[in-house]
Amino acid sequence: MRIVVLGAGSVGMVFGGLLAEGGHHVALLGREQHMASIKEKGLLIQGIWGIHRVRNLCCYSSLYDLVKQESSAFDVALLTVKAYDTDVILQELRNLRMCLLTISLQNGLGNLEKVSAVMGSGRALAGSVLFGTEIQGPGNVLVAVYAEEVKIGGNDKVDYQRVIELADVFSRAGIPTLPTRDITRHIWGKVLYNCSLNGLAALLEVPYGVLGEHETGRILVTRIVEEAFDVLKREQVQVDWPDAAAYCNDLFGRLLPLTADHFPSMLSDFQAGRRTEIDALNGALVSRAKSYGLDMPVNWLVTKLVEVKEKRVRSEE
Repeated sequence: MRIVVLGAGSVGMVFGGLLAEGGHHVALLGREQHMASIKEKGLLIQGIWGIHRVRNLCCYSSLYDLVKQESSAFDVALLTVKAYDTDVILQELRNLRMCLLTISLQNGLGNLEKVSAVMGSGRALAGSVLFGTEIQGPGNVLVAVYAEEVKIGGNDKVDYQRVIELADVFSRAGIPTLPTRDITRHIWGKVLYNCSLNGLAALLEVPYGVLGEHETGRILVTRIVEEAFDVLKREQVQVDWPDAAAYCNDLFGRLLPLTADHFPSMLSDFQAGRRTEIDALNGALVSRAKSYGLDMPVNWLVTKLVEVKEKRVRSEE
């Protein structure tokens, strides 16, 4: 299979590297420092899934160069850019006439809808990724924690047999993956997890587990979840938990212990002076709540505090 990874950060490098190691032709589009290092030394993947040094990767820092150099069409694109770059990369794909099956493996709400609008609903898939990755250096990524299998799926216009085949391809490469006919359920499950932990832990500069160790942290997380379930109810989205209390029990009892040592991606963004994905997470909840006349004071506060800190660290660069 010919696979292109668009936005090869930590998650994209793990998917691309393991798929290439599994015998697939993989092209990575990413930052120049990572692509140059991988060309020279190969991609190093370490952590709970073992140590892998992958050298059979095609690396590009320009989508135009990628299209120019790759002689054959791709079977599938893995979209792993930050949520705020989704519109830009999709427009570039459209301009270069790359209309192919595209799987959003991103954080946040709205990415699948954007892919569907550009690629067509029959070519749009999304995935829920609940394993944690950290960049250790150029071309060096750590798989730090794992909570559950990746879920992939699309709407009823997508050939479900194709979804099953792709899930099997990922699993055979060492990324446990399950197909689903209800990807919206799992996207929202990932949103609940990210909104509960990512922003708060980044602001406090602590790993996720700390939020469950103290009563105040648990109260804040619980209130974020309760507000999110208010939006879920208005949007009539079904998730794997009947209510906020059931989700919090699962979060504190199962998910959080599995990922307790993981530092939030937004903290990495702060440290690198980069923009965060808060607008696609807690900020997206606030925006949707506003359209229903709902008040979301804790999600609003987390969003605004992250925005303030983001502006400060970016101005210092």
